[in-house]
Amino acid sequence: MDRVDNIQASKQKKVSDNNQNRYDFIIVGQGLAGSVLAYSLMQKKQKVLVIDEEAQSSSSRVAAGLCNPVVFKRLTKSWMIDEVLPFAKAFYQNQETLLNEQFYFDVPLYKLFVDEKEQQFWKQKSNEPHLFDWINDKTEFPFDATHLTYPFGAAKTLQSGFLKTASWLSKFKNYLIDNNAYLNQKFDYSKIELIENGVVWNGYRAKKIIFCEGYQCTHNPYFDWLPFKLTKGEVLTVKFKNLELKHAINKGVFVLPYEDNYKLGATYNWDELDEVPTQEGKEQLLKRAARFIDDDIEIISHKAGVRPTVSDRRPLLGIHPKEKQLAVFNGMGTKGVMLAPYFANKMVHLMLKNEPLPSEVNINRFIKKEA
Repeated sequence: MDRVDNIQASKQKKVSDNNQNRYDFIIVGQGLAGSVLAYSLMQKKQKVLVIDEEAQSSSSRVAAGLCNPVVFKRLTKSWMIDEVLPFAKAFYQNQETLLNEQFYFDVPLYKLFVDEKEQQFWKQKSNEPHLFDWINDKTEFPFDATHLTYPFGAAKTLQSGFLKTASWLSKFKNYLIDNNAYLNQKFDYSKIELIENGVVWNGYRAKKIIFCEGYQCTHNPYFDWLPFKLTKGEVLTVKFKNLELKHAINKGVFVLPYEDNYKLGATYNWDELDEVPTQEGKEQLLKRAARFIDDDIEIISHKAGVRPTVSDRRPLLGIHPKEKQLAVFNGMGTKGVMLAPYFANKMVHLMLKNEPLPSEVNINRFIKKEA
């Protein structure tokens, strides 16, 4: 009987071990999109495994995380801002409670006017009712002009802020580890096994694999047909000798107070798509800053990342047209901090309730272009 009991116990252990490798969803990538989606699914009691190669950097960890509710060039509201920004703020506040640290900060963002024409254009647009909640109509001179040149004044956006993205991602990764939901490993596409009602990868089984790989999606054999229009961006962390700012400013580049330093960015490069900081990018940022900042600038760090921007500037969500066990959640682009929580919720509803996605973000809009 003891021998039989031992055999039964051994069988039960094997079943238990197998169950440990069973998940509802495998998420590839622990950048902003993957992390937001992972927690959104976990909130719905789903068992997730996030796979990420720690050695890889990402645009999420490089970006300043600035949330600007308007498009300065045309002075229009950011796409879907009325819906996405309240949703995003609620999500990050939830994370602050969960992880016991503040990550999202409300901060005024001042546009420094380059001339009287721009100042008048702002004044005109501020009278449009749909912008009442997003830009202030007053021209102000809130900064000491000793080291900051802005003779035509400035006006501020309303409800702007920023997310300490890299800090949040680091803390959230620890949360995933503590919940046995993180695997530090390079994802090998050749190990995907499509089975009935599910998928197996390297011994891990799930209902679906959701790819949240950022620009690396261009190397994904299942989704490389999606029309990314990638952009490289470079950002400096700097100190000023004399200039002190409590608010963010923008005049061709942004300057964002960030802990004891400032973030200065960003560049846009559509040709050189790698994560290597360049001398050209650094000089471009310093040259633009010198147009309105009259102070010594000390560079603390210089980073680069590739933004997963899309040809039509809309996110990429949906299930593969043929392999229904595979899905994608990507293409948040430059507005990822604001967009990711809202559309993660839409993705969750698709995964759990089969609710249709908004047509503007559904990858079905590009299926005719599939290679």
